[in-house]
Amino acid sequence: MAISSPGLGSGLDVTSIVSQLMEVEQQPLTRLYQKEAEAQAQLSAYGTLKGGLSSLQSAMEKLTEADTFQASKASASDSDVLTASSDTDAVNSSYNVTVNRLAQQHKLGSAEFADSATFGGTAGDELTLTVGSDTFTLDLSTAMTLSEIQAAINVEANNSGATAGLITGDNGNQTLVLTSESSGYDNRVQLSFGGSLDANTFNFSMLNRDENDQLLADESELDASLTVDGVSITRASNSIDDAIAGLTLDLQATGQANVSITQDSSVAKNAVSGFVNAYNSLKEQLSTLQDSGANSSVLRNVENQLRGMLNTSLTGLGSYSYISQLGVTTNADTGKLEFDSDAFETALEDAPDSVTSFFSDEDNGFAVRLDSILEGFVQSGGTIDSIIDGSNSQIKSIERSVESMESRLEDIEARYLQQFSSLDSLISSMSSTSSYLTGQLEMLSNLVAGNNN
Repeated sequence: MAISSPGLGSGLDVTSIVSQLMEVEQQPLTRLYQKEAEAQAQLSAYGTLKGGLSSLQSAMEKLTEADTFQASKASASDSDVLTASSDTDAVNSSYNVTVNRLAQQHKLGSAEFADSATFGGTAGDELTLTVGSDTFTLDLSTAMTLSEIQAAINVEANNSGATAGLITGDNGNQTLVLTSESSGYDNRVQLSFGGSLDANTFNFSMLNRDENDQLLADESELDASLTVDGVSITRASNSIDDAIAGLTLDLQATGQANVSITQDSSVAKNAVSGFVNAYNSLKEQLSTLQDSGANSSVLRNVENQLRGMLNTSLTGLGSYSYISQLGVTTNADTGKLEFDSDAFETALEDAPDSVTSFFSDEDNGFAVRLDSILEGFVQSGGTIDSIIDGSNSQIKSIERSVESMESRLEDIEARYLQQFSSLDSLISSMSSTSSYLTGQLEMLSNLVAGNNN
């Protein structure tokens, strides 16, 4: 309860007195604010820690995959003729490739007709397009121009895989062009007719030409043709991934090129380097959190388990038992990891299966075991989540206490103001009474003195 101009009656500084009393009353509230700030800091710290652990776990993913250590790369001596790529099924080798012919999308062109010429118009007239096993039938019982036929073919309902184009020549006549969406002989456009229409109605003919601008002699030449080390290969596509295991050849032009497949250690090196960088970032986070006063027992547990894994001997996986044998060592001064990529590459070249097993063995591999340790910390309901949940609960409890205490302090302040306001009024009243009595006594004294004279 507030009063207007407290203390004016008696000169008592009510506002100052109440303010000083409230400073004492508010000390428990100040301590609650401090506890809330500490809980918020811990919540932030462990959110940061979980993020760092999750980043390390993500960096480990590549190391759990055997393909990371079995990567290969393919190269072609003449990229104008073909390009090459490989996967883990490819074997280190080399091949001589001659591209004789590229695969083409089948094209059929009609004879030239005036733009006003119409086709069909009799019941049963129709044109059917077939590509592979897919067909589309155009109803021509109502006569159409070539332009109208083109539009009728290029509708969404046409799932045949053939599209129509229209070319207008210098003489103003038009040619309807049908094109297959896919290359190769098996994807050629085949036509059939119904009613009064037949092959002579449009007089379609193949438009495809070879690299010498000569019309193809036969539709079979729509397939790509090449030889690999003298073995003849024909395919419908210019991207060929089933001729050599693990190798994809993308044909660009006729000609000859040598293709080589070699081991690509860069994929594994980048994966190990990524792990080292993520580990070192986490190490810095742990140091920062320890300096900030976060729960040191949990931080020590994280650090001890990670360090222990780095120093654990893994047996039965081949030539290597420790990650330090693969170029990953710990700096004695900083505790951070250092990566000797040359040492790792040498190990990978000398014993690729052993390196692969060391990291990615499903039961005992380094990456798999470390991932299991990290999962124990970051999984839903795991160690870090338990701490975060505890901090959130503590913060909510403190917020409820703060709200209750703030309300109580308002009542206390109002009571103090009321009490000291009453005291102020009482003192003021007493001062007035005292002044009155003093005046009366003086008058009485003066009266007595006068009578005596």
